[in-house]
Amino acid sequence: MASFTDYAKSTTTRTIAAAPELTLDELYEKISARSSAFQMPFEKKSGIGGDKISFKREPNLDVSLSVTVKNGSIKIQPLISDNKTQVGTGGFSVDVGKNSVMRKGVKGVLNRPLIQGEYIDTVTETIRKIINNEPVEDYIAPAPEEMTGADPERDWLVTLLLAFFLGGLGIHRYYVGKIGTGIIWMISFGLFGFGWIIDFIMILAGKFTDKQGRPIQRKNSDN
Repeated sequence: MASFTDYAKSTTTRTIAAAPELTLDELYEKISARSSAFQMPFEKKSGIGGDKISFKREPNLDVSLSVTVKNGSIKIQPLISDNKTQVGTGGFSVDVGKNSVMRKGVKGVLNRPLIQGEYIDTVTETIRKIINNEPVEDYIAPAPEEMTGADPERDWLVTLLLAFFLGGLGIHRYYVGKIGTGIIWMISFGLFGFGWIIDFIMILAGKFTDKQGRPIQRKNSDN
């Protein structure tokens, strides 16, 4: 589980010592030659704060990176963009965003800063190796079920209870990642009750699936 240090690392700027004469253009040229070593694409941008190399947001971790060079120092600044999605009616609302406890589970939410920090450290180390002319390997994307920060498999009992108590609001659909139909269920009270009933029966039968098409089924007690 992530510690306070891990929480700090997910937002702390990393610094790499470099040759004093190194410029941003030279750094960009060096890492562009080994762009296949990075998980996310990047580009050089200009702004009010000066020129920088901007890494695209990592979709599972919502981390984007800004890289600058000044006086022989390379700085990698992370930007975390966690967005909450609140749904509900009246005085009742639930966060069903992709990084919520409902979607990630308590453990997933608590471990998120640790995984974010590991991603930032990996990019930092890759840049360090490149400027020091050390070999780096190409990035190989993991299988969907192995991706850090990706949605874990949904719990059958939780899905069933959410459908039973809050199915009219489509909360069980938000839980499994089906945001679009969750909105439809919420504004139509579970497709006027019919969709709610069908979903509940499908969940009981182990035929209801998450957004990735994985069946949500009861686990055997022997497992």
